[in-house]
Amino acid sequence: MPLIAMNREIGSLGKDVAKGLSQLLGCRVQHHEMVDHLANRARVRKSHVVSFLDGTQGMWERLTVDDVKLRILTADEIVSAAENNEAIVLRGWGATSLLKEVPHAIRVCVSASRRERVARMMRRLNIEERAAAERVVDQNDEAAQAVMRRHFHIDVRDLNEYDIGFNTDRMSVGECVDKVMAMVRSPQFEETEASRDKLRDIAIMHHVRAALRTHVSTSHCYVKVSVLYGRVTLEGVVDDGTQRSACAEIAARIKGVLDVDNRLRTADMRARRS
Repeated sequence: MPLIAMNREIGSLGKDVAKGLSQLLGCRVQHHEMVDHLANRARVRKSHVVSFLDGTQGMWERLTVDDVKLRILTADEIVSAAENNEAIVLRGWGATSLLKEVPHAIRVCVSASRRERVARMMRRLNIEERAAAERVVDQNDEAAQAVMRRHFHIDVRDLNEYDIGFNTDRMSVGECVDKVMAMVRSPQFEETEASRDKLRDIAIMHHVRAALRTHVSTSHCYVKVSVLYGRVTLEGVVDDGTQRSACAEIAARIKGVLDVDNRLRTADMRARRS
């Protein structure tokens, strides 16, 4: 089934492009719909999740919210939505980065010039002063770029991160939708058994990471997780043998995991080797 991940700039009409795609594909757009579930899983306020995703966290939130946990759970929510066997449009939240190795995922960027985006925001927000609209656009751009750099180590305006980019100064929403739909129908982005396997491995990796971060016995372990054809490899250093065994047991319980190669070392093992 079609899988579309999209980044868009404020005022770029990206929401309209996503809506048009969802209507043609008969699917839903996932964006704010995941906030409530994320807040429950992370045990934080909904407003904290929104500010984290929007890059607008205040000092108090930075001190009291576990950003690593929230980042891991956000990624898990994205891949969980993607691996469902139905068409879906994932807007924002780093979906384009998380799914970049999935062959049938189409990664889209919708942009426009600052001048045009400011004009659109003036109309949308009924703002008469251009300078006020410019602040809205610039602050949103800065926050979005900071979030993507900090959590996904990418530049949101680097077109190498996408399969296609649109400038809605020159292209209408309908034209953008048509171009993406042509890609959906092309053999290059056809969903295959191999592409489903790749998505499944990526999903398992994030499911394991989320499980380790939310389990009380392993919540502070920094474990590198890799997956190939359902076989999980755990690497890194943990405190002791009990923690090492707990990591492997938790990983083995994740649906789809066929085997766990536990390469974790304990602190005392590392001390003996040195």
